[in-house]
Amino acid sequence: MSELPDDFDCTITNWEYIYGLCRTVSDDVKRADFEPDVVVALARGGWFAGRCLCDFLGLDDLTSLKMEHYVGTGVKADEPQIRYPMPEGSVEGKDVLIIDDIADTGGSIRRAQEYVEERGAAEIRTATLQLLQTSEFEPDFVGEQLEEWTWVVYPWNFLEDMIDLTSGAMERADEETFDRESIRHYLDEYHDIDRIGMEIAQPGRLDEILSEMERRDVVETVRDDAWTLAE
Repeated sequence: MSELPDDFDCTITNWEYIYGLCRTVSDDVKRADFEPDVVVALARGGWFAGRCLCDFLGLDDLTSLKMEHYVGTGVKADEPQIRYPMPEGSVEGKDVLIIDDIADTGGSIRRAQEYVEERGAAEIRTATLQLLQTSEFEPDFVGEQLEEWTWVVYPWNFLEDMIDLTSGAMERADEETFDRESIRHYLDEYHDIDRIGMEIAQPGRLDEILSEMERRDVVETVRDDAWTLAE
């Protein structure tokens, strides 16, 4: 496993913004006159985009390939792994569009392309909603390019990521108990998640994060508006 530094910047997104990137990718596919028979969405990040692309492109053949590169927030395996293979014959002889949410190193989508080729697909194109400048793989279609590296918090894994980020920030901070303001402070200090940016993207969700952290035994309430990490 490899792990990111303790301090790394994050960008929180919302459904409307991501939906717009899905439309951008689909428009690029249409302009390229590429008419895929099937969309292969890389699980889990590519599921939402895959379904949207089927809608925009008028397709009803959508399948999934489970790739694992990041196995936690900021924690990734050395090489992308195929966890759940596709059914035999699902792409054989078909034109395929592979979609993922983001290309960081590009390893996952490159491995997916190789895997689909091995299963007898005809023409294969690749797409990502976002492309980081660190990627060594250039997809055929990209919603937007990000010039600076950032950990993108997508709406479909908002709680998952925010629980990891919040608990990690609490572990690093030299405090035993935390109120809402101190939690916001450390999220900003360690991950550049400021109050305004978070409220614009995902308004009013800090209490939901804390409630879910308590339900999952990540934190404990010590008094009103105060939490500590669970032992």
